[in-house]
Amino acid sequence: MYKFKNYRCKKFGDVSNIHLEEMNSQKLLKNQLRVKILAIGLNYVDVLMIKGTYQHKAFPPFTPGIEACGIIIEEKCNRKNLLNKKVIINKKGGCYSEEIIVNNEDIIVIPSKINSSIAAGFFIPYLTSYVSIIEVGKIKKNQNVLVTGSSGAVGSASLDILKKIKANIYPITSTIKKRNYIKKLIGEESILYDKLKNNNFLEFKNSMDVVIDINGLLKNENILSSLKWGGKYIIIGFMNNNITKISTSYILIKGLNIYGIRAGEYLKINKKRKPFIIKKVLAYLINNKASGLILNNIAFSELKKGLSKLSNRRSMGKIIVKTRHYDG
Repeated sequence: MYKFKNYRCKKFGDVSNIHLEEMNSQKLLKNQLRVKILAIGLNYVDVLMIKGTYQHKAFPPFTPGIEACGIIIEEKCNRKNLLNKKVIINKKGGCYSEEIIVNNEDIIVIPSKINSSIAAGFFIPYLTSYVSIIEVGKIKKNQNVLVTGSSGAVGSASLDILKKIKANIYPITSTIKKRNYIKKLIGEESILYDKLKNNNFLEFKNSMDVVIDINGLLKNENILSSLKWGGKYIIIGFMNNNITKISTSYILIKGLNIYGIRAGEYLKINKKRKPFIIKKVLAYLINNKASGLILNNIAFSELKKGLSKLSNRRSMGKIIVKTRHYDG
């Protein structure tokens, strides 16, 4: 038995409620693997879980974190040649740690040459974006797509995929700094939200094929006025906690298609397509090095600061936390 460090949430509330603690290692059970964590990807879902407002509740005390990259150091699952393999971890909690015990379904083996920071922050943004754009939205070349929350991790991944399929992209963001970030990312100008809010989205009325809403801007129903008849509104999240109601008459009048995206649930329901989807998503990592992700690397001791920045919507791209095991 030995000790390792992880962050524990002992009560629901602000992100300041998590604290770094020493934990004792546990024996593996049958079909489990032990992974030494190299890097951790921070997600807004983590903030919601700590607040106790996410649909999947982990009751305190618990270790947050749903995404990481690590090395398998022990296994009891009878899978050949797994020791010392680099893996992506996608699990409903437990990743804010130097070590984690996982099951087979929680990991994806990746080439050892892949940069650990990129791997730690890649899977959730790109899986969510791929399911939204390719699987559900079926967006085609030259279609007009409005994207809210476009400077965050999911937004950045969405812009990358949309650019690769040659859609016409209209990113929305909230500050000049974020606007410059998007310009650097895809070479395209973005639109400041305040400008659209003030003119009720009139400049885009009936011009968009698809709206990908990551920020939950539906509280201003005029965003729907930007859609063409029969257009698609894809809601991915509520970064602003804007959980609002929508008039069904508006959907009827414009013949709109409304989709909610939970990528993990989509994979569960579409089990036969899961291997194909994961292969396609991993291609962005292996072949393109996830060019839509601009990383902000911080130390394990700075995790709370990074999470606070994410919670206050001051972050751009993806915040990655490096543990003491990070392999450079």
